Amino acid sequence: MNYTLYTAENCHQCADVIKFMNDNSIEFDMVNVDLTGRKPPVIIYAFPALFLNEDLLAYGTDIKNYFNKKSHSA
Repeated sequence: MNYTLYTAENCHQCADVIKFMNDNSIEFDMVNVDLTGRKPPVIIYAFPALFLNEDLLAYGTDIKNYFNKKSHSA
């Protein structure tokens, strides 16, 4: 799976989600929109934002809920 996590500078929720994903060995590409100039495939208004390919999966700390639910359904 190609998860991409879009983040922004000075984003507390971004740091929280990055730590969660790293602690749970979830592979992902991270794109800081403030430092790279790269934008998500759709317009978003909150960070972090998790995508799988071009599909938006979750925003903010709901990303942790997404993975927790996914692990319980496996």
